[in-house]
Amino acid sequence: MKIPPQYTINNNIVSLLTKIEANRTYLQAQTVPDKIIDNLTHISLLKSSVYSAKIEGNSLTPDDIENEAEINDKQYERQEVENIINAISYMRDKGIPDVIDIPYLLQLHKIVMHKLVHASHAGVLRKEPSAIFDGSGNVIYMTPSPSEINNLLVSLLSVANNTHDIFPLIKAALVHLTFEKIHPFLDGNGRVGRLLFQAILAKHEYHFKWLLSIEELLSQKKQTYYTLLDQNDATEFIVFLLELLLQESERIKRSITTLKNPTNEDFLLPRRREILEIIKDHTMVSFEQIHRRFLKVPGRTLRYDIKQLEKEGFITKIGATRGALYQVKK
Repeated sequence: MKIPPQYTINNNIVSLLTKIEANRTYLQAQTVPDKIIDNLTHISLLKSSVYSAKIEGNSLTPDDIENEAEINDKQYERQEVENIINAISYMRDKGIPDVIDIPYLLQLHKIVMHKLVHASHAGVLRKEPSAIFDGSGNVIYMTPSPSEINNLLVSLLSVANNTHDIFPLIKAALVHLTFEKIHPFLDGNGRVGRLLFQAILAKHEYHFKWLLSIEELLSQKKQTYYTLLDQNDATEFIVFLLELLLQESERIKRSITTLKNPTNEDFLLPRRREILEIIKDHTMVSFEQIHRRFLKVPGRTLRYDIKQLEKEGFITKIGATRGALYQVKK
C-alpha cells in the first residue's frame, strides 16, 4: 500500500483551495458573540454526528436526537449517534494533540463503539482478516492482514503529523482515504476515519471554530463517496472533498454574516426559537398546543424550554395551573 496514495494537484484543486482559504480568512476576521458561536456549534455537532451515523445506515434524524424522542426499537441507533457526539466533543474539548498517534485513534474508536460491541473489542485493532463487501455481499476489497496494520498506521500518522510537505486540506483527504483502506478495526472504520479527517482540519485551524459539518453532504452523495474511496489515484477524491468543504464554508460564511448584528432571539437554541415562533403566531398558547408540535419531546423537556423562555423575558405565563397560557412578553 502506497502512503500517501498517488494524486495530482490540478487547476481545479488550486482553485478550490484558494476559495476555501478566502472564506477562512474572512471568517477569522469576524467578531461573533460567544452565545451565537455556541448555538451554531451545537447545531454543527448534532448534524455531524447524525449524518456520520446515517452514512453507515442509521435512520435517525437530527430532530429525533434533539427532541429526545422515545424510540424504544432504535436504542442501538441512538447509541451510535450519541457516541459520535461524545467523540467529537472529546476532540473539541480536549484539543487535538500535537502528535496524533495510535493510542489517540484507539481512544476515538473506544468512544465511538461504546456499548455497541463487547468492551474487549472497543479501542482495539482487529486481529483477524477482514474485507469490504458491496450491497450484494460480494467482496470488493481485501483489507491488509492484521500483522500489517500497526506499521501501516505508523506510516499514515507520520504523514498526518508532518506539518510541511502536504497542504493541510489535501493531507486530510489523503489520510482519510488511506485510513479507510487500512481498515484497522472490525467495525467503526468509517466513523473513526471521518473523525480523523476532522482532527486534521482542526489541527491546522480549518475547522472554522468547529462549525464545519460536511457529513450531511457526504450522506447525500454516499455512493460517490464510496466509489471514490475505492480508487487508487486520490485526485478525484481530493476534489470531491474540497468541493464539499467549499460548499460548507460558504454556508458558514452566510450564517455568520447574517448573525453579525444579532437580535436576542438569535441566541436561542433551535427548539426554543421554534416554540417562540409558535407563541408569536397566536394571541395565547397552551402547553398542549405546543406539545402537539413536538410529540416526540418529553413533556418535562418542553416545560423546561418554556420556563427558560419565560426566565429570559421572551414570554409571559398567564395562570398558575395546568391550564396556564403563554403569550409573547410585550
